[in-house]
Amino acid sequence: MTVDEGDINDSFRGLMQSLNLDENQFKNYDIEFETLSFPQLSAVKSEMESQLDMDTALLSGDGYPRNDIDVVSIRLIRVKVIRLRNDYKKVLELLEKKLVEQLGRSSTAQVENEIRVPETPPLIPFALVKEVAFESPAFNSGLEEGDKIILFDNDIHVRNHDKLASISRRVSNRIDQPIKVEILRNEQQQSLELTPTNNWNGRGVLGCRIIPL
Repeated sequence: MTVDEGDINDSFRGLMQSLNLDENQFKNYDIEFETLSFPQLSAVKSEMESQLDMDTALLSGDGYPRNDIDVVSIRLIRVKVIRLRNDYKKVLELLEKKLVEQLGRSSTAQVENEIRVPETPPLIPFALVKEVAFESPAFNSGLEEGDKIILFDNDIHVRNHDKLASISRRVSNRIDQPIKVEILRNEQQQSLELTPTNNWNGRGVLGCRIIPL
């Protein structure tokens, strides 16, 4: 003969009521612990810890065995507590596993962030401005003959300008769009905004020559 789980639960519920005890003191956890997140598992762990004192329901107020509980009832309560302890052990194991996974993800994210940190462009002059035409785009931006370019459009610098071909390509693709230019003038760094355009009376879209250093 098998005993249905529902019958056990009904018997337990009746027992707790007869003892004037809260049946929720020994809560059933009919859930898949594996599906819970780390914070959810932590909450379940705390809840279980408040229920795990096996002797609470079996002792009188002065600490002696209660004479109003028979052996069957004691066994029933202990079965519930044993199940609860098994669930508690499983929750602890899953918490440890998820904590390791969480720390692993944090470490991986930190490494990825470190990898993504862009390299600071070297502020070394690589080009020289020559022959700035009056009222040209270069003139209107504030460029002067003798200015030394150290950074063009935030990412073209001494290591990647490709004999100034990178500047030429960028200018061709940014007609009538502002380009930030970092220069050295009299050993002082300055930021200018250069807008290449055909809308002026001179030759080219800049109105100056730029030569490599």
